[in-house]
Amino acid sequence: MRQTPASVTAIVVTYNSAAVIAACVEALQAQGVTTLVVDNASHDQTQSIARAKGAKVLACDTNHGFGVANNCGAEAAQTEWLLFINPDAVVQPDAIERFLEAVETYPEAGLFGPRIYEEDGSYFFQPRSILSTYLKGKVSGKIVPSGDACVPALSGACMLIRRDLFLALGGFDPKIFLFFEDDDLCRRVVDQGYPILYVHEAVVSHLRGKSSTPNLKTAFLMRACQAWSRAYISRKYGLAYNPASILLINGLKYLVALVTFNAKRRARYGGTCAGTFRGMTGQASPR
Repeated sequence: MRQTPASVTAIVVTYNSAAVIAACVEALQAQGVTTLVVDNASHDQTQSIARAKGAKVLACDTNHGFGVANNCGAEAAQTEWLLFINPDAVVQPDAIERFLEAVETYPEAGLFGPRIYEEDGSYFFQPRSILSTYLKGKVSGKIVPSGDACVPALSGACMLIRRDLFLALGGFDPKIFLFFEDDDLCRRVVDQGYPILYVHEAVVSHLRGKSSTPNLKTAFLMRACQAWSRAYISRKYGLAYNPASILLINGLKYLVALVTFNAKRRARYGGTCAGTFRGMTGQASPR
């Protein structure tokens, strides 16, 4: 039976995303996709805007992070397919139809991702992932497909997967609060023998970094989460990792930022040091 947009639930995890959520939901609703916003205890009008645009809202009483919130959405969804999409991403006309055509054409694939354009019009494509260590050749430059292609990884900004496969894989790793959860899911999909497919004609625009309001506290937390997640996945998959070097380099940069009164740099490098230390000592992710 041919798939239709009614077989897809779009899961959008938000946190203070009032500036972008309307466009995201409107585009999904226009293409007939059930939209479920999982809100990580936003302090702004994210929830009310999402409801006004026709989305269902699952309101969390705390910030669970990207992966756990998506897992909650997957459990609540009742459709065959799940589309995980960031609140600052907008599906372009017919993107859902192109996804569903790919599903019919490549039934053996486990995960599907779109062609992504950034706010400045540049074309985002990652030829490999930090976890695609099974690829023996080195990739130099940016290899951009001109059509559908099997790829080692996809961006978590937008990816389509069968709900039963996602649940069978255990969803996103719940220990990861933020960063590398998409790489980790892609690795597990591949390890189970499923190809990952880039769908060239399914187009999504992405306002990278616009899904929540930036400030120094957020900058510190983002860098801390990124550093912790790097330590965690390195340990999980046995990757080469030198936390002492990371602490030394970023610690020196933090001291320079301290004496030059550069608050933004202090937040970034301080966050990296904090996340790296927590990761190397086995503590839980900062949040």
